[in-house]
Amino acid sequence: MRVKHKEKGYLGYSGDFNICSIDEIIVGFDDNPDGTHNGADSCFMTDYYVFLEATQTWKDMPQAFRDKDIITDEYNTYFFEPKTKEDRERGYTL
Repeated sequence: MRVKHKEKGYLGYSGDFNICSIDEIIVGFDDNPDGTHNGADSCFMTDYYVFLEATQTWKDMPQAFRDKDIITDEYNTYFFEPKTKEDRERGYTL
């Protein structure tokens, strides 16, 4: 999933939680023109917006989880947009 840092605007990809920490995701950053944030890092989820393909909009990541616009797998290690109505209602996929 596409993610964007709320303050600095850095763009990247994510879909994995940092399973060794609480409230952190692993972000792979795009190449920024100034050379900053290339590579990957573990970051707080509250610092990011997530791009929702279904609505083609950016949304606050914690709010997207609360609204079930993004859900987790049953092991709570990956996150993604729900593919079915049942997954969305449940809040995770089997």
